[in-house]
Amino acid sequence: MLRHLAFLGFALALAGSRAAAQSLPAPAAKRPAPARAVAQAPAAPHRFFDRANLALFAGVAAVRVLDFTSTEHFRERGHNEVLLTNSIVDNKPLFAVIEAAGFAASVAVSYWLYRRGHYRLERWVSILHIGVAAAGDIHNYALGRPGGPGTP
Repeated sequence: MLRHLAFLGFALALAGSRAAAQSLPAPAAKRPAPARAVAQAPAAPHRFFDRANLALFAGVAAVRVLDFTSTEHFRERGHNEVLLTNSIVDNKPLFAVIEAAGFAASVAVSYWLYRRGHYRLERWVSILHIGVAAAGDIHNYALGRPGGPGTP
């Protein structure tokens, strides 16, 4: 879970630094003439719990459940948890609460961005959360027993 939050923070920081770098004017001599101006309309305001966000939040909830089951899967095969302690992960009620908190944090960050008018970023929080968590889930399910095939 912390791995997912760390990646999300890194991605948001990277996006912010690129946006800041793009807003700096280029020197007049080096600025190329634009081929054509493309007007990009800002994202329109919408209700927070609209159809798109509900679908994204359902996706986040699904990958959180898969993270719980995939972590259980690789712990049963003798692998150690990297971001949390094994005792936390092995305590199923506690780990379920941590997974629910990860979901709640994702929705809370989306709502915070929504309230500040960052409608595209609001949706990207869930999209990134789904992508990173799904990659971790696939990795966890792909792990075999330590030591390779044939190890008891």
